[in-house]
Order: sequence, then C-alpha cells, then structure tokens
Amino acid sequence: MSMYTALSGLNAAQKDITVTSNNIANVGSTAFYGSRTEFGDIFHASPYQSSNSRAGSGANLQSVRQNFTQGTIQSTQNTFDLALDGQGFFVVNGDADGGEPMYTRAGAFGTDPEGFVVNPSGNYLMTYPVAEDGTVMSTELSATRPLSIPMVAGDASATSNIDMDVRFSADMGGQDAVPPTNAFDPSDATTYASNTPVTVYDADGNQVEAQVYFVKTAEPDATNTDSTYETHMSLNGDVMTLSAGTNAMTFDPFGAPTADINPMTFSSGSSSLTLDMAGSTLSGDNFSVRHVSHDGESPSGLTGIDVDSGGTIWASYAGSEAIALGKVAVANFTNVNGLKQMGNATFQATGDSGAAIAGISGEDGFGLVRGGSLENANVDLTEQLVKLITAQRNYQASAKALETNSTVTQTIMNMRS
Repeated sequence: MSMYTALSGLNAAQKDITVTSNNIANVGSTAFYGSRTEFGDIFHASPYQSSNSRAGSGANLQSVRQNFTQGTIQSTQNTFDLALDGQGFFVVNGDADGGEPMYTRAGAFGTDPEGFVVNPSGNYLMTYPVAEDGTVMSTELSATRPLSIPMVAGDASATSNIDMDVRFSADMGGQDAVPPTNAFDPSDATTYASNTPVTVYDADGNQVEAQVYFVKTAEPDATNTDSTYETHMSLNGDVMTLSAGTNAMTFDPFGAPTADINPMTFSSGSSSLTLDMAGSTLSGDNFSVRHVSHDGESPSGLTGIDVDSGGTIWASYAGSEAIALGKVAVANFTNVNGLKQMGNATFQATGDSGAAIAGISGEDGFGLVRGGSLENANVDLTEQLVKLITAQRNYQASAKALETNSTVTQTIMNMRS
C-alpha cells in the first residue's frame, strides 16, 4: 500500500511541474492567466479501525485553478490592440453568421481581407449595434455582430450642377481677335480667351475631367462700351452642346453684368451639366477662378480609426465627421473559474461558470476598454521558478520513498527465498 502512496506523490509532483512549466512557457502570451495546482490528501479507514492507527494513503489532484488577477497593461500604439482595465471579457466568435460565443482577455486584433476585425485565431470581435452618433441600439449578446471596417463611406452620385464664379480679364488672353478669326475649337488656343478645368463625378463616383472655355465676342469700341463672353464646355474631350439658356455674358465698363447671368445647360450623349456663372465680374486683372463647386459625390476613403474608453469604435472618412461602427461587447460571469479553457487565452461558458452577463465598458462593474494597449500575462516568472524547484524536490522525495518501498519489498522477498 505504501508504494501506491509514494506513487500518488510522484503523480502529484509531476502534475505540479506540468502546470508550472505551462505558466513559464506562456509568460510572454497576451493576457495569459497562470494556473496553480490544488491537492488534497487521500484517507481510507475502516469504521472499526482505531483513529490512533490510521495512516494517509497519498495525495490526489483536486483542481487546476486559474488566477484571474489582471496583468499589467502595456501601450502598443496599434489602434486595434485592445485591453480591458478591470473586470470582464471580450466577446469573440468563430462564425461571422452566429455561433457559440467565446470570451477572452487577449485583445490583439487586426483586420482580415474582408475588413472584419479578428484575432490571430481568426475569431471575430463582436460588438453591439450602434447608430452613427454612437447611441447603442441593443446590449443583448444575441444582438452582437462582427465588427467590420468599411474602407469607404458615402454614396456615389453624378454631377449635374456646377457653380462657378470667375473674374474675367479685359484683355483677349490667347485669343487672336475679337471675335476670333476661326470658330471655337478646344484644340486651337487662338479661338478662346481663357479656360479652366472642372473635376466632376460620373454615376459611379469616378472623377471625370471637364473644361470650361470663354470666348470674347465683343469689346468696347466707339459704338459699344460693353464686353461680351461666350461659354463652351467639353467633357472627356468631347465638345458639349448648349441645350438650355444662353451662353453669352455681357459686362458694362465697370465690370458688372448688364443682366442677370442665368444658368446654362450643356449636353453630350447621356450626360448633362448645368453651369451657373452668377457672381462673375470683369476687371483689368488676370483671369482667375474665385469659386467652383458641384453637387456630385464620391465615396470618401477611410482616414482613421479611434476607440474611446466606452468601447465605441469611431471611423473617420475624408470630408466627413467620424461615425460610430460599433461598441465592443463585454461580458462577465458569476464564477470565472468555471469557464472552460479553449486555448489561445479563450474560454467558453459552462454550467459551473453560469450564463454570460452582458455589459458595457466602464459601466456596472465592467472594465474600461483601452485602445492601443494589450494586457500582459499575469505570471510572475520568479515565483514560478521557485515553484518549479519545489515541485522538483517533491518529485525526488516521492521517488526516494518509492525506492525505499521497493527495497523493503525486495528484502522481504529475499527472506522468503
């Protein structure tokens, strides 16, 4: 019987070495929580046996208990690195369409080719749905969804209206005569006084180059004190046709329009652009464009991501205010030691842990989300090395006890022979 007692000591010491070695091996793992072995003695006795003569029967492993004390938080400057400063777990899922959720403190996240935020194991970071201003729509775990980062935002729309305010020059520019000797031709610079490019968008939000040309058709003389300009447009190199309004603008000697400048519409194939030149004037200075704008829109590209302490992920796009994409879902448990380890610092709920309790970062006892940070392992390397030495000595002592039992047994066998 004493040999089995010594053997139980060997098994216990071996388990202690295994657990301690695992702690040491993961000292550099993100958000790894170290474990400890808990043993109990084995005691067998007959109800008729005297209490003064009872001896123990060895040791057995009662549990391997994790230490859920928070590790130190280290700044990484990587936006998608997340840490929880306080209680709770991030919610992740291996299935973007919904599956059994998992829970982790390891917040080393990045984006996959489809724009989803995932950890190194490919599990999706789950978030609560929010409005663009950050208002949370639901805090139920069943409503969480994988966080996706769109690279562009906004809808594309073709340009249909252009507003332009220019200052015409009193001279002829590159034009050879007033009116020019030849009919207007975009490829012949002597047929117009000035021109300017205008960037517009097609229906897909792609940039299309348009040109606006101004031809001086009248200038002050003995019988006329006014100056007149005609407007022409081209789109992708094709001259557009005036389909509505008048393209002539007349200015008095003081540079003011002699009549209201009304919008003019130019067409080319299926494209139509309305040009409004209201506000334009004439002066002795060089030709210049003082203002130009259009109503076309192109999707804006992503310019930045930010995570606030409440766990809301904000995306900034060129030319627009930041919009909320989601709020990091966090959860906690009544008994965290009842969680089932899944590897890679990930856990699943069990009957011992109780159902997950959904929460919001910084509220109701849940920790704050720290963007650009990671939680280190909570393993004290010095302490683990001391435990390793102690476990080694325990193993050696149990091995010596087993050897002694073997010697005694052999001695008895020799006596019988």
